[in-house]
Amino acid sequence: MDLSTLFSANVLLLSIFAISFLSMSFRVTPHGHWRSWALANAVLAAALVCFAFSRQLPIPAAYLVPNTLMLLAFGFHWHAARQLAHLPSKISGVIAPTIAYLLVASIAFQFSNYALAYTASNVIFTVLCITTIWAFASKSFEGLISAVGLILAFVFIAAEGVLRTAYGLITDGPIGPGMLSDTIQDVHLLCMLLFVSMTGAFSLAISFEQIAQRHKEAARRDPLTGTFNRREFQSRLDELLHTTPKDNFGLVHFDLDYFKRVNDQFGHVAGDQALVKICSSVKTHLRQDDCFARLGGEEFAVLLPDISRENAFKVADRLRERISDLRFDFAPDNFQITASAGIYHGDGSQLASTDLQHTVDKGLYQSKHDGRNRVTFAEPQANSA
Repeated sequence: MDLSTLFSANVLLLSIFAISFLSMSFRVTPHGHWRSWALANAVLAAALVCFAFSRQLPIPAAYLVPNTLMLLAFGFHWHAARQLAHLPSKISGVIAPTIAYLLVASIAFQFSNYALAYTASNVIFTVLCITTIWAFASKSFEGLISAVGLILAFVFIAAEGVLRTAYGLITDGPIGPGMLSDTIQDVHLLCMLLFVSMTGAFSLAISFEQIAQRHKEAARRDPLTGTFNRREFQSRLDELLHTTPKDNFGLVHFDLDYFKRVNDQFGHVAGDQALVKICSSVKTHLRQDDCFARLGGEEFAVLLPDISRENAFKVADRLRERISDLRFDFAPDNFQITASAGIYHGDGSQLASTDLQHTVDKGLYQSKHDGRNRVTFAEPQANSA
């Protein structure tokens, strides 16, 4: 393919993606990363147009304009990646690499050192690619296939940046603003065409993949408290019961004592605030693999995998104490919410999940019968017999 065809193909593809991303920004929220991607593609298209007509530009402009636009475009790629990953990102981070290049290039041109300007642009370009890779490798994109595609795209183009940097250092780079030979430009433009195709396709995919992931996560959660819901809890319990070999686990059901009084005395908004605060406190005292769920109303359950009987009781009793120690803005200092709990410990052998939950509920009812604000062990009927 000749140079004009490669330039045209890149510019056309970049323009299509820029328009697509801009259109999506008006339809899908959050829209910040869509607009950053749109700007990245539009500015990169402008950079390639300037590269194509660099021979018609004055010597300083032939270097400064296209390279400045290219670095600005990759700055917007970096910005979009961090926005999508919910990492801190400011527009100053987009502009700073470009300003750094302009300062170095201005000094280089004063001494007619085109190699320095060429090398500086490629070093900054490579650093931008690496920092973008780091953003897409963050935990926010864990499990997303499209993130792997974007990482590969930026690894590919970063490797090309490293080669260009090496060329500038080893061979003293170009001797003038005409840059490189047509053959080397062909290679760069082919690499850019592949990069543009990959990033455009995977950028569209990753955003929707992330939306699907959020919907999937929301389906597992209680909308008020953010704890797992009954469906997720049941799934985790069934999985634990069917695991081979079986490990001992703890199952805790607890109920907030006289919680209806909170709604009656302080209102339902206060009741919701209390539930949120209680759940937030409970979650801080559980392990990462524990499953804490709201079963409904003021009823909760905690699944404690791979735990001893003694430690299961300690966890349940510690949660009970933490709940009773909480104080609430809507109530006087002496106001207290307590919890009663039932607990089962074992490997769940020969027990269906419904039998197991019925068993632990008996411990809960016994705690209420014995005066509330306590934890009671419950044994399956077959074991007690």
